[in-house]
Amino acid sequence: MEDFKSIVDEYYPIIYKIGRSFTNNSADFDDLYQEMLIQIHDSLKSFRSESKLSTWIYRVALNTALTFNRSDKKRQNETYPDNWERIDRGEESESAAKERESRIEMLYAAINELKKEDRAIILLHLEGKQYDEISEIMGISQSNTGVKIMRIKNRLQTILRRKGYERA
Repeated sequence: MEDFKSIVDEYYPIIYKIGRSFTNNSADFDDLYQEMLIQIHDSLKSFRSESKLSTWIYRVALNTALTFNRSDKKRQNETYPDNWERIDRGEESESAAKERESRIEMLYAAINELKKEDRAIILLHLEGKQYDEISEIMGISQSNTGVKIMRIKNRLQTILRRKGYERA
């Protein structure tokens, strides 16, 4: 079994995406991120290698996000500041980076409007997971997974159009 730090380093992108999609501000993200790490750490001893470690990490992180209780109602209405944790993409023009970041912010905002289960499913899909792995993580059938993804994509297009994103 890998050590905990190695697991966190390897699966940070997964945990980050889930946390970002289930919170509206950096304070809630920090709380959820910490809770996901605690749950992963505490649950490692029960990992039986019956599925891939990445599938198991997704399941623990998503379950934590789905049950995350935001106790401070005031913070829920705050949004991420413009400079909140940018991801370095290497050599990219400043205008292209700003445009890409704007599209990412709009997508996260749209995803955040979905129901919790739908957020989880679309995150797995965006991560490139196959229907069989998504169905295993979410505990639904593969055919139901396909139907849900199609409906979620349609909902996201509607939300993005409402927000003024013309390419949706």
